[in-house]
Amino acid sequence: MSQTNDSVIVQSLIGKKHLEFYLQCLKSLVHFCEQDIKLLLHTDGSLNQKHKEEVLSELPNSVLKIIDSQSNSVAVLDSLRGRPHCQKFRKESIWGIEFFDPLFAEPNDQVSYYIDADFLFFRPFAGLFKGGEVKDGAIFLKDDQWDAYCIRPWHLLGSNPKPNIVQGITTAIVFWDKMAIDWDYLEWFLGETKYHKICDWIMPTAQAGLARRCKAKTVCSEQITNLYPNAQLTQNTIGGHLLGSYRKEWLNKLDLQNSSNSGSDERIDARFHSCSERGAWAYGLNQAKRWVNTRLNIW
Repeated sequence: MSQTNDSVIVQSLIGKKHLEFYLQCLKSLVHFCEQDIKLLLHTDGSLNQKHKEEVLSELPNSVLKIIDSQSNSVAVLDSLRGRPHCQKFRKESIWGIEFFDPLFAEPNDQVSYYIDADFLFFRPFAGLFKGGEVKDGAIFLKDDQWDAYCIRPWHLLGSNPKPNIVQGITTAIVFWDKMAIDWDYLEWFLGETKYHKICDWIMPTAQAGLARRCKAKTVCSEQITNLYPNAQLTQNTIGGHLLGSYRKEWLNKLDLQNSSNSGSDERIDARFHSCSERGAWAYGLNQAKRWVNTRLNIW
């Protein structure tokens, strides 16, 4: 099935752990998006047949198919033939599954739309999945709080080859024009283990470098925001990324807000902003900010 003007394939990654929560979030995406969505769901290998039947029951007529990452491994690795570092990362990291599998799931579609399953939407919206906005580039979630990358500031200095990054992006939303991906840069970065100082942030850093090499954008952070402790919701906020460390607190806040909310049925049209390059000095200051937030709990 290919994307049309009437429907769009949106991909996500789910697992047995937190499945009920993921289904709640995916139902909110389908409910509030004014465009017809067909979900293509990848799994982390933990879902059995009963879990898959639950998914299909909770999201009737919305799930295009469920793809198990383990059984899909050979096909993805074949698509990465000639790129051994990409293949290695796909084999060893859940973040490799999250990045590579959506790119090859629908080969006839020029654009791949991926969104994490821990986004909760709470008002109608339109225009988020718009191919023209992605053309010749990519779209990510803006991270106004941190540059959550695996490199050190001094890695951005010196002569080439070296990493490049854009200002904070979060790969919980990743829309790619597949023709815009610089595969040579990606293969190089994934092979340069000296830059991999924080394992969970290798792929966001790689994609921040890819973003620097194309017409990349972010979704307006007021509209869809990372729910850090100091995040602010406004009348223009359509959804939030419920980060695991702060999820419980925010779910309680959202319950209270929804119980007293009124006049929130007006549709919001998604807006996008171009990515900007991040230099070594500003990146270093942002790392200091992250240290204060996480070590001193000052936000």
